[in-house]
Amino acid sequence: MKKLITTLTGNRRNMVGKAIVGALVAAGALAFATAQAQDTSDRLLGLVEPVQATKPLTLGITVVHLMDNFYTGIAYGIIDEAKRSGVEVAQVSVAGAYGNVKEQFAQLQAFKSLGVDYAVLSPAAYSGFDPVINDLAKSGIKTISAGIPVNSAKVTFGVLQDDFQIGRSLGKALCDDGAKGKKVIVVPGSAGLEWSRLRYEGFKEVATKCGADLGDPAFKGDMTLADGLSQTQDLLMRTPDAQYVFTPVSYLGMGAAQAVRQSGRKVKVLTSTMVKEEETMIKDGRMLAVASEPGIIMGRLIVQYAIREHEGLPMPPLDKPNDSVPYPHFNVPTVLITKDNVETHPYNFYEYPPKDWKVSGN
Repeated sequence: MKKLITTLTGNRRNMVGKAIVGALVAAGALAFATAQAQDTSDRLLGLVEPVQATKPLTLGITVVHLMDNFYTGIAYGIIDEAKRSGVEVAQVSVAGAYGNVKEQFAQLQAFKSLGVDYAVLSPAAYSGFDPVINDLAKSGIKTISAGIPVNSAKVTFGVLQDDFQIGRSLGKALCDDGAKGKKVIVVPGSAGLEWSRLRYEGFKEVATKCGADLGDPAFKGDMTLADGLSQTQDLLMRTPDAQYVFTPVSYLGMGAAQAVRQSGRKVKVLTSTMVKEEETMIKDGRMLAVASEPGIIMGRLIVQYAIREHEGLPMPPLDKPNDSVPYPHFNVPTVLITKDNVETHPYNFYEYPPKDWKVSGN
């Protein structure tokens, strides 16, 4: 495998019936529950049959940051699966933060000099990537969407998660907790991120159906623990009878949980992306539910789909393009981590890269 170069620059409708929502949530959970019951030597969980590359194949990767298990897991999954499958990884680049699109544009352009076949993109923003993706295509480089969507029909395919369904799943956990008539604080995070908007919309659809009282969201700030803490503190003061907080991602969620602890109130947080610190928060009741975001599995699937696409092999079924994801894509099933499974979920297989693993030269 070529030496990895890490570059650091600057600092995730209509109302449907409750039965349909329940069926969709159950289907996603069942898919992962079945996979969990399998021998973990099946690193692809039976989702695809592993193949070896028979033609030279090189990937370049750019992700938003490496501050949580999601993006680190994607990078680890790609690199480890590439080693196993005869694929080269030329470079791993890091934009540094959401909104750092100029840095990411430059990183994508740099892939042209490295001779990559595919650019794997976890975008720092939803829109604006069409010109650079089109320019890569003119150089013979195809783009793969990783983890979160990008608004470009020029993407070859994506391996993602259904963000609307993640929101629905969290909404169902709220409703199952008896949230009818109870107030829910919403801390949705930065504006302009399609994945967080979709999670909120999915959550709202289910939560309002069961009679929960959601506050009006203000998309603002950064997706950080500090923002989750400060915004939740402010909203807790304004909403003294709130009993829940919804956030779309872990750092906002952990900040919200910290604000709840400091307030001394019994308010439950719902969020997405598992990190180690959240396990204790789930056990002690500060977090009601966290949606798993299995970045390692996504990374492995990206490599396997890239081999098939590159060699003209049959592709396992992909979802058709839609308004939010305008290219063929595979959605990894959604599963929630709650008190029921927080001690048994196989985190090291799904979300947590090895503790001593770093993006570095081989």
